[in-house]
Amino acid sequence: MEFIIIDDSKFDLFTQEKLLLRSGLATRVRAFVSPQEAIDYLEGQTARIPLTVVLLDLQMPGLNGFEFAERYAQIDEAIRARIRLYMISSTVDANDIIRAENDPYIIRLLPKPLDISLLKSMIAG
Repeated sequence: MEFIIIDDSKFDLFTQEKLLLRSGLATRVRAFVSPQEAIDYLEGQTARIPLTVVLLDLQMPGLNGFEFAERYAQIDEAIRARIRLYMISSTVDANDIIRAENDPYIIRLLPKPLDISLLKSMIAG
């Protein structure tokens, strides 16, 4: 399984990538500091994209996580069918939590720091 991490924090990108690879959950990790670069990458894919889990930070400059999800919704459905989109954040803002829960493209809002056991159970379930 491949992973894409989108986070404006290079530290968070580094630690999440190492956690995913060491856990054996990920065979490959692509990291993007820029949400726009991640959208550009996904738009350039085909329906042959490997099964991919996207871990999307909520608070980022430029496109935030919700704006990314709006752009993600416009990507070809055959590509989206191969992607599982999770938002990750340390937010305690009830509006953010409710908005993430109601977004049809976001599977779940996961807490930061990333909990590999929780992620494994979400992917398995």
